[in-house]
Amino acid sequence: MGGGTMFDLQIIGTKIVRELGELIDQNVVVIDHNGFIIASTDMSRMNQFHEGALIAMKNKEVMHMTKELSAQLKGVREGLVMPLVIEDTSIGVIGVTGQPAEIEKYGKLVQKITQFFVEDFLMHRKKERETKMFELFLLDLLNGQVNQLLLEQRAEMLNIDTELYNRIIIIQLNRRIDEKGVDYLRAIQIIHPQLHIFQWSFDKLVLLVPKITRIHLEQTLHSFNRKLIKLYDDDIFIGVGNSHSFFELNASYNEANIALTVAIENRQIVFEEDLKLELLLSDLDEQKVGHFIGRTIGSLIEEEELIYNLEMWLKSKGGLQEIADALHIHKNTLKYRLKKIEKLLKIDINNNENKLELMIAILLFRKRKSI
Repeated sequence: MGGGTMFDLQIIGTKIVRELGELIDQNVVVIDHNGFIIASTDMSRMNQFHEGALIAMKNKEVMHMTKELSAQLKGVREGLVMPLVIEDTSIGVIGVTGQPAEIEKYGKLVQKITQFFVEDFLMHRKKERETKMFELFLLDLLNGQVNQLLLEQRAEMLNIDTELYNRIIIIQLNRRIDEKGVDYLRAIQIIHPQLHIFQWSFDKLVLLVPKITRIHLEQTLHSFNRKLIKLYDDDIFIGVGNSHSFFELNASYNEANIALTVAIENRQIVFEEDLKLELLLSDLDEQKVGHFIGRTIGSLIEEEELIYNLEMWLKSKGGLQEIADALHIHKNTLKYRLKKIEKLLKIDINNNENKLELMIAILLFRKRKSI
């Protein structure tokens, strides 16, 4: 523990001094395990050796630095020095300058506040380390390239219940969420108390989901999505993988990625298990995809408005007037554009086979644009 803990005290020393300086009208010093002042309200004392601090740490007792002791010991002024003891180890000292009899009344308070700062900081660092280890484990698990026996050993070491988790969800935002933000998301989600959320890449979160019903997951995920939209005022896209055993969650992760691609194209939340045509198109040879798009809607590639109008017409079950209203254009304008599409593509767009090819081509075109 020693080395890491001493460094922790060095990091928070200035904060301790600043906070205590606002509470009491006395000079405050923080002294490290070697007896050197690392933070002080009196900057002239920085980096000075404090002999009394070493004695207090050795004895693990509060010491009154009397006028006599301050004359005998190096770097000492009148006041109190109080050792900071973590796990029965003295990691440093907090000192308050002044008449010992006057400052003794709040000496215990100063010591307790400082102890709290140190313990809180160490707990935070421990949590950071554990989160990082979990993230590295999850990365290896979802890559699917690490021996299962090694993963089982690491899961046991990290105290992960491998019987509990069975699904991966990927959420894409237009921003990076910092550590505090991810902690907040964990607090506001109602999917499951043991759900894990990790920042995965710049704009993605990965959720490790416990075993729950599809209905419960849908309801709570939609609720979570609404909170995300309200919180970040962004387009939020969510891909949900299927249920798998824990050590096969890389399959769920791959499925979540496929679902996310479709979600970006069409809607906010997509379950991979609901995909049909999109699933068939998700893993096609890129060169063949390019040829197919070129042979079907190649003449429209530079006409995004026409592609969108054609897409709306292909998807709609209503009449031309209903489609025109949805597009906020006149019915005659829609007729004109559909005729123009037929002329550019040199096909009858009312032919059922042509309709199917056009729909597939637009799906592939949208998929390409989202990558």
